[in-house]
Amino acid sequence: VILDPFIGSGTTALAAIELNRHYVGYDISQEYVDLAKKKINEVKNQLKLDKFLNG
Repeated sequence: VILDPFIGSGTTALAAIELNRHYVGYDISQEYVDLAKKKINEVKNQLKLDKFLNG
């Protein structure tokens, strides 16, 4: 499990996803949490699409 107490734009979480690791991220700024969530969801959706298209 990777812990990122300053998630910012979500770069660490995205790397964790790419490496098939679990992660926990948080930030004092709701703006950064929302940004990270958006980027993480975009990557997860793309991975699902890639898996669907490529089997």
